[in-house]
Amino acid sequence: MLLTATAATHEIESRPDPAPAATHVALPLPSRKKQAAVLIATFGTTVLTFGYNQTYGVFQEYYLSPSQNVLVPSPAPQASPPTAMLTVVGTLCYGLTWAGGIVVNPVISRIEHGTWGATSESPSSSRRRLFPRLLTARTITVSGILLVSIGFTLASFCTSVWQLLLSQGLLVGFGMSLLYFPFLAPAPE
Repeated sequence: MLLTATAATHEIESRPDPAPAATHVALPLPSRKKQAAVLIATFGTTVLTFGYNQTYGVFQEYYLSPSQNVLVPSPAPQASPPTAMLTVVGTLCYGLTWAGGIVVNPVISRIEHGTWGATSESPSSSRRRLFPRLLTARTITVSGILLVSIGFTLASFCTSVWQLLLSQGLLVGFGMSLLYFPFLAPAPE
């Protein structure tokens, strides 16, 4: 049986109203000053994160050049530059920057929803109550800044590729992850 347009309209109008949706609590709007501060900080963090990860080739080219004075020259039988290992430094940093979100995002989510609290009282419950107060998005971001700074500082003292792997690859990569992902949380605001 075919319904005409008027019959279909009448049928829709005669349906009872659906169950009322759950009421949502409106978030207070951040001030213009805070919005501008978050926007500028997010822009700076994005430029640093993407900029460094996309320009690691400049570091690599310098490390491979004969005029570099960072890495100790290899012995004569191994005179060829360690191109593959230097590539791993950049890849490790780039990979940890984005893969670190697997660790950082759940932590940020727990912070936002306040689910770090202790479920039962135990002798270590005082530590569990202190931990949420210390762990905030700000402390994660500051930790990222410190890791990136320490990683680049240590990289300036490196004399071999394995040291670059630990400093410029591991510390800087995970630090960039800690720095970048907390800035994605306020984006919906």
